[in-house]
Amino acid sequence: MALNLHSLRFENPGAPVLVILHGLLGASRNWTTIGRALKEGYDVHAVDLRNHGSSPQAESMRWSEMMDDLERYLDANDIESCVLMGHSLGGKVVMRFACEYPDRVTKLIIVDIAAKPYPPYHDNEFRAMKRIPVGELSNRKEAEELLEPMVPEWAMRQFLLTNLVRDEATGAFRWQANVEALHASLPHIRQNSLLATDRYNGPVLLIRGANSDFIDDSDADEMLHWFPHLQEEIVPSAGHNVHVENRAGFLEVLSEWLREK
Repeated sequence: MALNLHSLRFENPGAPVLVILHGLLGASRNWTTIGRALKEGYDVHAVDLRNHGSSPQAESMRWSEMMDDLERYLDANDIESCVLMGHSLGGKVVMRFACEYPDRVTKLIIVDIAAKPYPPYHDNEFRAMKRIPVGELSNRKEAEELLEPMVPEWAMRQFLLTNLVRDEATGAFRWQANVEALHASLPHIRQNSLLATDRYNGPVLLIRGANSDFIDDSDADEMLHWFPHLQEEIVPSAGHNVHVENRAGFLEVLSEWLREK
């Protein structure tokens, strides 16, 4: 059953609509700065995927379900067509959506993810999150200290901790993302979201972080099978979270392509 997704809006009434989907364990709030920057030319909707942010939770993360969620969101907001952008897991969703509903996607932007299966990344991070007794925490620093032995990278710990919130009713800490359901869904969502017969013939931009290990040099050429008008742009001094690690470079590449297309 399709869920009613939550979003952050950066409104510009009458402008073309741009819809953004975040990555695994991310949320719409991760795109606040980008949304504000793009508001000059677009009516921006940063959307929380199911089991993330403030959107409803469910036990599964099947591609068909996420397609239905996005379609429901567009219908509920009277969006006939839009520029569609997705990062990482969100990129897999928008690729599939553009192929299934090409009339609703005027331009497609894929951020640092390829159309291929991936190894089971983030398994360690999910195990770490599940081992922390979040309901017993007294502060966020305590959570970071408990994560550190299992997640030694500082930046990754900070990213995971964006999901740590206080329950409004009880005041206790909890994970905002549905950690159990997302962990169980890893074997599915690491697969290629596209079928061999899928195609999207509109303009497509693949934005890649120069230091990212999520995209190989050959991926863009192989993705021409699904997206014959795909153009790849590489942002220097950025890894997988290219929109955070080099925000200015990301916006420069994105804005130039949007002007041209």
